[in-house]
Amino acid sequence: MALIQAQTRLAKWGNSQAARIPSQIIKKLQLADNQELDVTVENGAIVLTPVRKQPANIHELFKDWHDDGIREHELDWGQATGDELPW
Repeated sequence: MALIQAQTRLAKWGNSQAARIPSQIIKKLQLADNQELDVTVENGAIVLTPVRKQPANIHELFKDWHDDGIREHELDWGQATGDELPW
C-alpha cells in the first residue's frame, strides 16, 4: 500500500477532542460515513483501525453476490455419515 502522509489538528468537539481524517485516506481505505473505528495506542502513536463487522445472517453474507446461472452438474456430497436424512 502506498504511503499517504497528511497533517491534521485536534479541535474541541463537546467534551472531547476530534481530528479530521483527510479525504484521500478515507478513499484509500474505503471508509464509509459513520464508520466505526477501534482506537488503540501503540508505541506512543494513536492507531485507528476500521471495524469490519461480520454478517449477521445469510442475507447480509450474500448481499453482493450475483448468480451467474451456470450449473454444469448436480453436486454429489457422498454417502451420509451421520444422522442426515437420505434424499
